[in-house]
Amino acid sequence: MEDESRPLRRHLKHFNLLEKVVEAVQPVANHRLAAALVHKNSIISIGINKKKTHPFMRDYGKNDEAIYLHAEIDCIVNALRHVSADDISKYSLYVLRAKKNGNGMAKPCEGCQRAIAQFGIKDVYYTTDEGFNYL
Repeated sequence: MEDESRPLRRHLKHFNLLEKVVEAVQPVANHRLAAALVHKNSIISIGINKKKTHPFMRDYGKNDEAIYLHAEIDCIVNALRHVSADDISKYSLYVLRAKKNGNGMAKPCEGCQRAIAQFGIKDVYYTTDEGFNYL
């Protein structure tokens, strides 16, 4: 019989690593977010929200005024330096938002969801005020 807590531990492992990442970065517009692309339980790429822009944000921004680089987009851009766009569809995406009193809602915005769909990422896990959820 398989241990039912094993998948939960695997997710928590990735979220715990992302918590350490966001602790080390400066907030952008009062938010600290990190994202990781994971394949076969190995982290392929990490991204953070940044107070700068990127050409991808023109295509995947939540609106025309969205100028800051989102963690999900940064993570995909970083992955594309090492793997093909086709490979990204095999990966899972984890997104974490750190708040003063724990984690918060990190559900990808509409623009990031378009990028996730275009790259074929099927499994997306994100933090909520109560724990984590998935798309």
